[in-house]
Amino acid sequence: MNASVAVVYLARSADGTDAFRRFAESYREHDAGLQHDLVVIYKGFESSAALEAGRAPFDGLPHLGIELDDSGFDIGSYWQAAQRLAQRHVVFLNTHSTIASANWLKHLHHYGSQEGCGIAGAMGSYESLQETIPYLEAVIAASMTATGQQARQLAKYFDFLLPRFRPDWYAAAPKRQGLADRARAFVRAIVPRQQPNPRAAFGGLRGSALIWPGAPELDIAAFPPFPNPHVRSNGFMVSRERFVGLEGMDFRSKADANLFESGSDSITAQFRRSGLAAIVVGADGQAYSAEDWPKSRTFRLGDQGNLLIADNHTRAFVQMSEPARAAHALMTWGEEGAAGADVPRLGFRFGQGPLQQQAAAGGAAAIMPDRAGER
Repeated sequence: MNASVAVVYLARSADGTDAFRRFAESYREHDAGLQHDLVVIYKGFESSAALEAGRAPFDGLPHLGIELDDSGFDIGSYWQAAQRLAQRHVVFLNTHSTIASANWLKHLHHYGSQEGCGIAGAMGSYESLQETIPYLEAVIAASMTATGQQARQLAKYFDFLLPRFRPDWYAAAPKRQGLADRARAFVRAIVPRQQPNPRAAFGGLRGSALIWPGAPELDIAAFPPFPNPHVRSNGFMVSRERFVGLEGMDFRSKADANLFESGSDSITAQFRRSGLAAIVVGADGQAYSAEDWPKSRTFRLGDQGNLLIADNHTRAFVQMSEPARAAHALMTWGEEGAAGADVPRLGFRFGQGPLQQQAAAGGAAAIMPDRAGER
């Protein structure tokens, strides 16, 4: 292995080999456009037979395999792998990632390798769990007593959340229709039905554990307020040396991993505070500074047609009803993302105020000389 870039894919046993196969097929299909070394982290395989099955999707792909146990979550595994590598830059891809565009690595490297860049990702987000979690709790609470127009709006825009709490709202249409179709068909007056407190009905769960079954209960105060720009950890490039030197790399819980992606001391926040840029790079070969991410046509934006790398969340967005996409765009990008949609706000404001610039060099402009002829 002698390239200056390592592409590190996390093959986690618990997520199944179908995910590995999707990635390997997409990797073969889309030319990276740049010489690199492929590294596969084989994580959590408990037997030689399981490991052999996990390796099968990568047959014929020259790569270095690194075997790790199933601890440390995704970022912890990336950090362990980075300590064993010698390449100058590393690209990390999680288990559910797939390559979506040709020259994907060339475009990432074009910007991500520049000295002023801290992290270059395929997608970013402004979402803050400090805002999203109370907002969705309020949606659930409102659904308990909502009638008429408010009930129709809640059922329409939150068909990804409310069927567990108001199944009666989605039973009016024939069962042969999909859930999204039943939600869209919900246009008749709703018979008022007083429901129990959702926390009591679900064993006293609250916050993230109430909204996303199985999720850890998160301290929302540990996340910055909206807008909270952060590069999503499904696919990103960093300097290997800078990455292994980051703080907060001890991941003992899922909450630790959530904080490292979008908390106050996230990987993005650490780089921006040190004066380095955090950018999103699109399939169009352009870099987008944090202020311009809503214009990038990547994560939860329009048809997401400018993605270099896709994942389970981008694929889920495509499958949502149009109203549900609007609700997710509101939580991810604020009012600009949900322009024209009457998503119930319930008193919450996803303000699109000026993004805090932790350093003068924190934007993409400092690392984007006109090198279009090299793309």
